[in-house]
Amino acid sequence: MKGQKYCRILGTRINVTNMSDTINYITGHLEELRGRYICVSNVHTTVMAYKDPAYQKIQNHAAMALPDGKPLSLVSKIRGHRSADRVPGPDVMTEIFSISGKMGYTHYFYGSSQHTIDCLKETLKTKYPGLKVVGMVAPPFRELTPEEDEAAVKAINDAHPDFLWVGLGAPKQEVWMAAHEGRVNSLMLGVGAGFDFHAGTAKRAPSWVQEAYMEWLFRLIQNPRRLFKRYFQTNLEFIVLIVEEEIRRRAGVKDWCHSAGAVEERLKARTRAGKKPRMLIYAHYYYPDVASTGQLLTELAESLADKLEITVICVVPSYIGKVPGKYSDKAYYYESRNGVKIIRVRVPSYTKKQVTSRLINITTYFRRAIFATFRSGKQDYIFAISQPPVFGGILGVIGKFVKHAKFIYNIQDFNPEQVNAVEFTRSRAMISTMMLADKISCRIADKIVLVGRDMVDTLRARFPKDLPPYCIINNWIDEEEITPLPADDPGVVEFRENHGLTGKFVFMYSGNIGLYYDLEKIMRVLLRFRGRNDIVFAFAGGGAILDRLVEFRNTHHMDNVLFIPYQEKRRLIYSLNAADIHWVVNAKGIKGVSVPSKLYGIMAAGKPVIGLLEEGTEARMIIEDSKCGFVDDPGEEDSIERLIRKVLDNRDTLASMGMSGREYLVKNLSKQKSIERYFEEITN
Repeated sequence: MKGQKYCRILGTRINVTNMSDTINYITGHLEELRGRYICVSNVHTTVMAYKDPAYQKIQNHAAMALPDGKPLSLVSKIRGHRSADRVPGPDVMTEIFSISGKMGYTHYFYGSSQHTIDCLKETLKTKYPGLKVVGMVAPPFRELTPEEDEAAVKAINDAHPDFLWVGLGAPKQEVWMAAHEGRVNSLMLGVGAGFDFHAGTAKRAPSWVQEAYMEWLFRLIQNPRRLFKRYFQTNLEFIVLIVEEEIRRRAGVKDWCHSAGAVEERLKARTRAGKKPRMLIYAHYYYPDVASTGQLLTELAESLADKLEITVICVVPSYIGKVPGKYSDKAYYYESRNGVKIIRVRVPSYTKKQVTSRLINITTYFRRAIFATFRSGKQDYIFAISQPPVFGGILGVIGKFVKHAKFIYNIQDFNPEQVNAVEFTRSRAMISTMMLADKISCRIADKIVLVGRDMVDTLRARFPKDLPPYCIINNWIDEEEITPLPADDPGVVEFRENHGLTGKFVFMYSGNIGLYYDLEKIMRVLLRFRGRNDIVFAFAGGGAILDRLVEFRNTHHMDNVLFIPYQEKRRLIYSLNAADIHWVVNAKGIKGVSVPSKLYGIMAAGKPVIGLLEEGTEARMIIEDSKCGFVDDPGEEDSIERLIRKVLDNRDTLASMGMSGREYLVKNLSKQKSIERYFEEITN
């Protein structure tokens, strides 16, 4: 209608408005609006409309499409509509109810369940005693016959309501309103869950949660079974589609980096001025967290700090799940370490075995990392890793376009391929959405950095016709910091004594005790060695399945299986040297998806490897090329047992194997070589 402003989001016309203007418009044009309908739009309905042209046509034909979801008003603001604000459906109801006594408005409620309608009737009587309700109907949960529909329309029109509130849920309510436009003589407003909120049958998120863009998560926690697919998948799709739309929208902007070479000109200007190029790293974890990617990115950032001006966005120290007290009072913390600027974002504590807890932690990081991007100053390069899965790549894309910078995407793990390999979820819709999102991140990246030769095949499977620019740079360990130590070194002796390893032959697994390593199968095999008091199988670290392994050990009284907590980086040299041989394993199906970086630390310590890795994987090729251990395919329990016995029967060769691995690492996979490659690929 005339006099309204719109912002087109994924093809849907969303009103640029606020609550006051909306109420004034509705009340000032009520007679003109009779027989028409108003949609209350959110991320879910906007994505549905994007996918369904017929549904989008219904949305765009509405008298108004109000931005119920805060992300919609945010997109409008980003696109220049500074006055845009959220107009939630339940709040529109509240405002209209509040003035109805003075204005003499009448109301009819059509939708929801009989229980909700009954509760709503009592609540409205109590809260709005002067409200004139001329009808309340909960229609059956099926399509009405033509005769039933005609009777419903007649009942509504005979009651002469000014407002017909429709609570059938999206997309049903919008389809119903469009079908009844001109047949119903009232203004129709589709408010969905507004019935439940006003009836008290559903709890609405507190205002601070709504302002933090997290109302969807509040509702998801209340009803995860019904809403998980709707919110997780749809929200991720929305982010990806908005980024893609923004790329197209800005494609003609004169100074956009791809169209005018703005980054190159900016870099040349900084070089002429004697200034270092600037790089923003989305690290997720960073020093002092013990996550392997956090340690790698700490060393990368600090090693490049003399050549690049580096800013890191990461979470506050929390890899083990708990947030230290000193990081509990602010959303953002600004620090500096060894020439690197650090913006830490506060996230809630979590437990790795609880999916909801972990999801809240990740989405909080993702949201706050986006806001931290705007606090990070001008940047020339954006560097993001594939952690958290999919979200890491999306952050890189956002950073690229916010900062008009070149985007380097470092893929440590391919997802959803990794999730799919271990059957973490059977939802094909979720897998497809994750794949769509990460493929877009790959396509938008100026360069992809893979950490293994086998990962090229996975990238090629994603893009069989047009491979994005990529290079291969192996992960590393600081081989000058992690070195072989003699068995009588005081630190090694102390470590073995503290953890009950003295006088034993030690098989050690060190690192993330998670889903992708087939550790439960290994535990079943270790049961066959339960009586061997001369052997210890030690697991150092933590992760999602640690409790299951501990329970299995306790249930079966496996006294020669030990669990050791995560070790600080300064103690890593002693834990690595305390073992006689180390496990390097991946579950079957992880080929080309992930490279276990723990291998480099083991080789640096001059220790041999017992590997369960598919043929042709990066880690297996390194082990075979360096002759630093025994390796077999993952999967078969009998073959795992044979491999363990092979190690025990060849103890006299282990020392030379370990040193062979160390020599290979120093010659081919040193930290310095990898750092130099990164600088070349980033700045090339």
